[in-house]
Amino acid sequence: MALAAGCMALPALAQTGSVATHTTLTTDSIEVGGRTVTTYSATVVGEDGTPAKGVVMLTEQGRNLAGAALDASGTAAIRADGLAGNHVLSAAYSGDSIHASSQSQVVPVSAAATIPADGFALAINPTSVTLAAPGDAATVTATITPGSSFTGFVELSCAGAPVSTGSSTDSALPVGVSCTFTPQNLQVTSSTKSFTSDFSVLSTAPAGAGSGGAMNRGLPNGPRGRDSGAPLTLAILLPGIAGLGWLGRKRKLFSRAAMLAIVGAITMLGTSACNPRYYYLNHPPTYNGGTPTGAYTLTVWAQTSDGVTAAEQFTTMPLTIK
Repeated sequence: MALAAGCMALPALAQTGSVATHTTLTTDSIEVGGRTVTTYSATVVGEDGTPAKGVVMLTEQGRNLAGAALDASGTAAIRADGLAGNHVLSAAYSGDSIHASSQSQVVPVSAAATIPADGFALAINPTSVTLAAPGDAATVTATITPGSSFTGFVELSCAGAPVSTGSSTDSALPVGVSCTFTPQNLQVTSSTKSFTSDFSVLSTAPAGAGSGGAMNRGLPNGPRGRDSGAPLTLAILLPGIAGLGWLGRKRKLFSRAAMLAIVGAITMLGTSACNPRYYYLNHPPTYNGGTPTGAYTLTVWAQTSDGVTAAEQFTTMPLTIK
């Protein structure tokens, strides 16, 4: 059954915009892969009716548990597995250049009291990442806490935002964003209390012809360079041709003059062909715009399978690139 929360302003958050906002939080539980999955849906709308942009966090008593980026309608689907016991949660929006911050009223949530004996829990720290510019990276720690009887391998991965509420599959990562886990596979034994893996969230900087790189500096423009050998060609050939008449009077020197003309022609062809080949081999690479700035949602996955049954845990993490 879904639970809904009303809205109230949050004075403690920085008021970054002039348009007041209203934040709501609802929860929905469905069965996915034989277990109950709870998705938290947060919606942030300005008092003028326009959807807000940016990131919204799922919080409990000021502590961030998970978060996600708002979509075009001002809604974010937040996943936070591993909550145990009774919790009082709210959604906190920090605002953007237009919209002011706000927070929903609290929503009581009751989850399983303990981690299943044959299961495990996933937690990440920090719960959100902000990069100062495209090309930057950040490190996040993922912690796996197994149940009393769980053993096996747990594989870590990340994907994009959830496709739909309760979906067990996710969309592709944002353009130019990747995650590198160290280690990616964790072996859980009977003596394991918990395992951690550090993973890097990497973005891509602009590169290539449009990025002002060194390959674009100091090179002549356009095809003019292809004809730059013409003056040198004329300088070599014309004296030789003009001299043929004079040399023709002396038959003994005719063969020598012909050789000079041939050498000049070869020099001309070699010189004029050099520039196009140089520009062909040294043209700047195709422009790569890198990761666009904005707010995104990453889903961190922990999955295991013994060949018969499979289990997974996942949590969403907002990524902001300025």
